[in-house]
Amino acid sequence: MKALAIPHNSNASKLMMFPDADANGDSIDLEYAQIRQHFEPLIEMMQIKGNSEVHRKFWAADEYADFENADSIQKYSGRTFHKRDFVREGLKVGLAFEKNLGANPFKYGFIGGTDNHNGVPSDVAEDSFVGGHGPEDSSVEQRRTGGVGGWIDGKDLSIGSLAGVWATENTRAAIWDAMKRRETFATSGPHIRVRLFGGVDLPAEPTDAKTLVEQGYELGVPMGSDLGSVGVAPTFTVYAIKDPDGANLDRIQIIKGWVDARGELHEEVIDVAWSGDRQKGPDGKVPAVGNTVDLSTAMFSNTIGAAELMGSWRDETFDPEQHAFYYARALEIPTPRWSTYDAVRHGLPLLEGVPAIIQERAWGSPIWYRP
Repeated sequence: MKALAIPHNSNASKLMMFPDADANGDSIDLEYAQIRQHFEPLIEMMQIKGNSEVHRKFWAADEYADFENADSIQKYSGRTFHKRDFVREGLKVGLAFEKNLGANPFKYGFIGGTDNHNGVPSDVAEDSFVGGHGPEDSSVEQRRTGGVGGWIDGKDLSIGSLAGVWATENTRAAIWDAMKRRETFATSGPHIRVRLFGGVDLPAEPTDAKTLVEQGYELGVPMGSDLGSVGVAPTFTVYAIKDPDGANLDRIQIIKGWVDARGELHEEVIDVAWSGDRQKGPDGKVPAVGNTVDLSTAMFSNTIGAAELMGSWRDETFDPEQHAFYYARALEIPTPRWSTYDAVRHGLPLLEGVPAIIQERAWGSPIWYRP
């Protein structure tokens, strides 16, 4: 029998998702790290109880860390957020374990889910959200002022998330294999597709998506894979395409995490491809894409952004002696949040303290560099 486990939303894990000790309180050793890596190839990046990638409290330098933070989880069951409850930090901690032990217990590809208790797991459209927990959040008033089962305030609910799998064919066996090798991605709801490849021989300027994919497999490795020891800086090629019925794309970023010789953890967010003729500023960041949302009607326009984006990035600060990971994050242009659709539809004021607009996104599984 084959088995794999996919941990639930880590943002509510009370420091138990990425610990220093096992369930018995013993320090994590090589055997534990190997077993956990074998049986847990994936992690749930997002679901109805919010986004577990990052939180604005701990990632002030990441301007997109304020997405579906689900703060009210902390009002229930002693679930105070810590930086180590979030996936990006867990991935970095995993690198430190690998450096010290030779195995990474937190080597996770990304997947999404809804945790929807209504029996409609793919019901993730912002403009038609009717709650996810039966009578607890099935009315507008309950979503605006109520809560869900001692877990979260209704207004902090997300619509949930979707899982994407790059399988060789549409069969159970091929989908299983893709999940096991971590060639997966998660989206915050829209049907965005994203891919990432890495290798020292990849071209600096990909010409089209088909060629990018072909060269990615032939000359590099896909997301979810290890990039073996190399002596020169690798290049990463990325591609994303919008939901056919949804919003255009703003940008694709690559997030790099690494552990240095002293064991200290680091990260960097790099804008790799973006829409329009925007240019990076002195700080290396691309300006905001703009905003077409009309809050009085909960409508937006695809007059900004791009239907697809493609690009490459070479890690010029690459150190062949450092363990590292790289993953892609694709962002949509701003669109109305479900709570804005609710308010406009029923002639109610927008909720205070809740974002009226959001930038939906997709996350591709990491590529790991191992010296």
